[in-house]
Amino acid sequence: MTYISRGEIKEKRGDLDNVEEALEFDPKGKPDVTALSQAYQETRSELGDFMERRQDDFDQRFQIWPGKARDNRKHSRAGGGEPFPWEGASDLSCNLIDDVIRSHVGMLMSVMKRANLVATPVESGDVERAAVVQNFMKWMIQVKMENLLREYERGFNHLLEKGIMVHYVYWEQKEQKVLETINLAEIAQTMPELAEMLLDEANDETLKELFSVQYAVSAKKAGAILRDLRADGEATIPVTTMIHNRPAMRALACDEEIYWPSWTMNPQDAPYVFLAVHNTAEQLRAKVSTDDWNEEWVEHVIETTRGRNSDNEVNYSRERHRTTNVDRNSSDDDTIRCIYAFQRLMDEDGVSGIYCTVFHPDVTETHEVTKPWAKHELLPYRHGEYPFVTTKLEEFSKRLYETRSYPEIGKSWEQQLKAEMDAAVDRLSLSTLPPLEHPVGRAPTRWGPGVKVPYRTPGEYRYADTPRYDGSSVEMRDNIRRMAFEYFGRNHVGVDPMDVNNKQQSLVDKCFNHVKQVMDQVWSLYQQYGSDQEYFRVIGVNDVQRFDKGAGGERYDFYMQFDVGLLEGGQIVERVKAISEMVGVLDKNGVVDTEKLLAMVVEQTLPGAADKIIQPRETAVNRAVDEERATIAELVAGVPPNVKPNDAHETKLQIFQQWLSQPDIQEKVQQDEALQARVQNYFQQRNFQIQQKANAQIGRQGANPTQFGQTAAAQGG
Repeated sequence: MTYISRGEIKEKRGDLDNVEEALEFDPKGKPDVTALSQAYQETRSELGDFMERRQDDFDQRFQIWPGKARDNRKHSRAGGGEPFPWEGASDLSCNLIDDVIRSHVGMLMSVMKRANLVATPVESGDVERAAVVQNFMKWMIQVKMENLLREYERGFNHLLEKGIMVHYVYWEQKEQKVLETINLAEIAQTMPELAEMLLDEANDETLKELFSVQYAVSAKKAGAILRDLRADGEATIPVTTMIHNRPAMRALACDEEIYWPSWTMNPQDAPYVFLAVHNTAEQLRAKVSTDDWNEEWVEHVIETTRGRNSDNEVNYSRERHRTTNVDRNSSDDDTIRCIYAFQRLMDEDGVSGIYCTVFHPDVTETHEVTKPWAKHELLPYRHGEYPFVTTKLEEFSKRLYETRSYPEIGKSWEQQLKAEMDAAVDRLSLSTLPPLEHPVGRAPTRWGPGVKVPYRTPGEYRYADTPRYDGSSVEMRDNIRRMAFEYFGRNHVGVDPMDVNNKQQSLVDKCFNHVKQVMDQVWSLYQQYGSDQEYFRVIGVNDVQRFDKGAGGERYDFYMQFDVGLLEGGQIVERVKAISEMVGVLDKNGVVDTEKLLAMVVEQTLPGAADKIIQPRETAVNRAVDEERATIAELVAGVPPNVKPNDAHETKLQIFQQWLSQPDIQEKVQQDEALQARVQNYFQQRNFQIQQKANAQIGRQGANPTQFGQTAAAQGG
């Protein structure tokens, strides 16, 4: 990979001696694309060391090295000499770092699915609305932003592998044309004058112009619609429909897609940041109509730059997967690289704003295009920030790019473990087939079990001494894993569980702070662009609500809650038991909503199951009514009662008493001794179950529960 030096950049600038001055605000709305292009090249050049370290991290994680063979054996290469210790020696992959990263990413994804999103109002008047906003945001991120978890997974991988996690938060609007059928009969009902015009061919030109404007089609297509309506009574027309109108988020690789100046401390305070995006020709042409891009510029870059991306500009991930036996060129890449330059500029009135300019590094003012940029505009997002959320793995320095990664930290342990694994395989190979000693010039033609080898002097042919079994190698491999797991915070024999819990919780808190900032921007974008009213289903509850997005200045602090101890099933059970006992003892006024508590417990124990197995209060009551009516019918028909232990006893007893209080039923029970016996039996069974439930509470409290209006002494007396 090559980088442009600062001297080469200044030499290429020609009459522009100062890049910083050229990047200042232009009241005429004409960005200096030459200055932007050279600032982009200089930024990438100054990040050369950081990018090389990240490439080393990738190679270390995925165990890529020069000369690696598919058979996991060492082989000689042209000009490389003989491999050590011999041809065909073991050359295994050791996925220690990848295993730790995958384990922690899996933990973070599990936590993301189980965590509770909380919305805290900034203004006191928003307290009552906070719960609604909280439920709506849960629905938004789980249903409407369906790719959110995938992008978080990519971001968590970037954080651990590269040391920096970046997410791009934006509002996504995507339109698509679909075919719809219009019918002549329907036109006659809704627009009779238009139907009459269709019958007269003298109106063809007027009708073609009308269809062309109405359906945004060419004159040729408008003529085809007119002919089809007259011939068949119906025609198909292209209709533009909105398929996406929502907040969106995308993970960005800090060494492949997004670049801040090397001296950046706070990414939100940087004067500029560059985002590299690869598009197909079709995607660029679509942006002419959807995003108002410069059509002349689009056609020029498609013609002059498509498939000509230089090697050092193509995403590294594509190149890294290739072996040394494949020619590393980008001729198979048919995309066009577009650079989004986000700048924080001060206009002539002294007001700061973020401006976005889309350009190509190889298309500047010197080329034959009127405007050498695709688009230049003030970013319309009201939150006033760069649309990027950034988090470092380590905070030992203020500078953004001064951070380490898991592969960089654990490289030595992985190399030690690989050496031990290779040595064990090589030792086993020597034990299975040791070197053969034989007289010079008299090598045996065959060698193996049962082969007869003639000899003259005993001992002429023999195996060389084999290496002794080294049990310390197994212990050493285990010690290496223990040291690595202990450092990164992963459970292992001999590792302090409390230390593991603290390190995992620290990592979770760091990622949750990142998610909080993402949610802040998502909410701000929805406040600005979202629909005024939207219906959503409350997550975990079979309840549909209407959401009003509220005033534009409404603000909330979003944060995630989760305790890594809940990842262990045993701790969940113990906490549920403790909560149940405390509710029974301390909740004297019934302030704890046991239904919501049950839903939370089920959701933590079996994520996603609460909605399936917990019934809403209304459904449970209706079900109890239906079941009790069936019980009453059975009693009247002569079937003996059979009350279940775990049941809604109070509710069903109340329903039964309401039925029994009717005058005609009372008369019937008094006249029918058998029915009267079954009713008494029913009361005994139901009251027994209610008493059993009360006994359980008495056992916890040590006395009968005091009823309202009674004192403990009066009850005891």
